[in-house]
Amino acid sequence: MQVENVMASPVKTIDKDQTVPTALDIMEKLGISAIPVTEENRLIGLITELDLVDRLGSARAGKLSPASIHISSVMEFNPQTVDPSLDMFEAAKLLLQRQERALPVVKDGEVVGIITNKHFVRQCQDITNIRVQDLELEKPISVSPTDRVVHARQLMLAEKMPGLPVFDEGKVVGLVTKKRLALGFAAFRREIPAKYQSARLREFLVSNILTRTDLTTTPEMTVGEAAKLLLREHQHLLPVMKKEFMQSILIRRSLVKLVASHFNPKKAA
Repeated sequence: MQVENVMASPVKTIDKDQTVPTALDIMEKLGISAIPVTEENRLIGLITELDLVDRLGSARAGKLSPASIHISSVMEFNPQTVDPSLDMFEAAKLLLQRQERALPVVKDGEVVGIITNKHFVRQCQDITNIRVQDLELEKPISVSPTDRVVHARQLMLAEKMPGLPVFDEGKVVGLVTKKRLALGFAAFRREIPAKYQSARLREFLVSNILTRTDLTTTPEMTVGEAAKLLLREHQHLLPVMKKEFMQSILIRRSLVKLVASHFNPKKAA
């Protein structure tokens, strides 16, 4: 199967001179995590939720409001692209190398699509002979509702995670994701005067931005069932629970690794 059979097309793009709130608005409305950036209809970059979390939660943003930060100062320049004729399995390997960054699909100099982890999760929906426990999973890290948002951001960036489970009194109560972090930091910088932001960050807690959910998976669940759950609930991760304890975390990237291995978990990338 080729990339053109898997990719999202047509694809939404954004001009480099647009601002961060415009990118956030597009991502939230369309449920996407990456947007190709253009200049005079020519691809020059890519902006992702990861870029926004990195910039908006950093001291580098200084006293700037999100509305004054242009896409060109946040985006990745000259991103890796792929041809629509590329083999799906090779595209999955490239996506893994890029660590949460999408792959714009370009033909004859024109952006004709985009590939993200989500598109490979879709390829796993019919798998019934592989269990979640057979996959390469992430270690069981989490945050609590009373943790600071800056702590959640640091942990996600350090561990290269798309999000984190939120536990309260030993139970899953929600998720904090890159999108929620980006939207939360944007609202914080927009609503809190710059001179008060340093002090107020101590009061900016995970409980202010988490997505409430108790969704989990089990080691015995089939990959197909887990993939359908991720897609249906528009989630990037699921805590893997054994009785009342979190053993590990299933993220979309785990399923991309499965595709990259030609659906053989023993040869996962």
